[in-house]
Amino acid sequence: MKHSAGAEEQPSGLFHKTLNEIETVGVLPVPQAERTMTSGKLMVVWLMASASAMTPLIGLLLFHFGMTDMILAIVASWLISFIPAGLFSEMGREVPLTGLIVARKTYGRVGAFLFAVLFTFVNMGWFGLNTAVAGEVLNAIFHATGSFWFWVIGAAQVILVLFGMKWLEYFYRYTSILLLVCYGALTWYLFTHFHTIIPHATVPMQWGTAITTVVSFSILAWTYKLSTVSRFCVPKTGQSGNARYFLAPSVGIMLAVLLMGIVGMDAQQATGNWNVALLGPHIPVWGLAAALGVALAIIHTNAMNLYPSTVDLLVALNTLRKSTRWEQPVATIILGVLSTILAVLGILNHVSGFLDAIGDVIVPFTFIMLVDWLWVQRRKTPADAFFAHPETPREWVNWASIIAFAAGLAFCLWGADLAPGAFATVLPLPVVGGLVSAVIYALWRVRAPHRSEPVKE
Repeated sequence: MKHSAGAEEQPSGLFHKTLNEIETVGVLPVPQAERTMTSGKLMVVWLMASASAMTPLIGLLLFHFGMTDMILAIVASWLISFIPAGLFSEMGREVPLTGLIVARKTYGRVGAFLFAVLFTFVNMGWFGLNTAVAGEVLNAIFHATGSFWFWVIGAAQVILVLFGMKWLEYFYRYTSILLLVCYGALTWYLFTHFHTIIPHATVPMQWGTAITTVVSFSILAWTYKLSTVSRFCVPKTGQSGNARYFLAPSVGIMLAVLLMGIVGMDAQQATGNWNVALLGPHIPVWGLAAALGVALAIIHTNAMNLYPSTVDLLVALNTLRKSTRWEQPVATIILGVLSTILAVLGILNHVSGFLDAIGDVIVPFTFIMLVDWLWVQRRKTPADAFFAHPETPREWVNWASIIAFAAGLAFCLWGADLAPGAFATVLPLPVVGGLVSAVIYALWRVRAPHRSEPVKE
């Protein structure tokens, strides 16, 4: 009887342990006990998140500039972006909140709400688009049709994201070697079965265009999400080692872009297609490596689309009501299912242009937030202040930041008409648009009092 009772209790214990592992922190400050992620783990998270099955596409987009100039453009993009990325990542270590909660002080409660709704759907869109890409590649590898692999990939990602950043970090860390082996096998097949030469430039180098492509495709598109991960990192102190945390996200993101961009350009030159994963069906036995590699690459990246999408939705909901414990997993399931349905229906094929243009929104949004966090708030606003009920009109809508954002967005959209030669050959337009927003906001706030003191509730 004792053995029987123990057998009956075990499933119940396992069930409760599993429930306890599901992340339910939502938009609230991450508890001190959960802030344990190190700089090395942080870099692996972003390295794997950036190593998408679509990342080799950068080799096609910059193919006409040649291998050497593509590498230089990627390095230049990192030099331009590593400071904004590092500052935003450090924000999460200084106050353990997601970026769109911090945006309440920058844009006002209403402004942050609108951005949260927008970014929820943008991340949901990218989740569906990447799921569709993975489903089509796996259909090709396994000679299948229909939506079966779409749902397999979608379900795997939803389950993973349900368990939150703790288990996402485990997944990234322990599958990183497998991803390297899979893509290593594909690259080995490419170089041993096809004639490869280093692609040379066929047109004059246009640095503005090339850098715009890289930063919009990678690092600046990720920047506003960095604090959503770094809030789980070891809190920032005056001790040494902070530089590693500052550099870890940008190095991880751009290292993946560099390596996979080289492979993508070589694949385009040798086979006429940048997608090295499509070599899988031609590889006896090792074709399975292609399937695993594609699946892992998509799951790695899409987890960083679904996870922020969930958190952004929770920010919007928290504007209207108090948070509840289980709203995070419920939101994850709903958004994951809806995004997978969009992938199956093929709806995202008609809105990919909108998703590409979102970079024009993200960069000004991010740069204004950095100015506000560094100069206006002085990195000292306590976590509780971001949840206090607004008491002034500016706390509802901060018109200084809204107008600065609109100006930067307008510059991103139409600035190239002012000097098309300069923005094609020299200057990356989204970065300049972001700087325009930042300067306007800084000048507007020059005589305003700094919000460095705790806000009284």
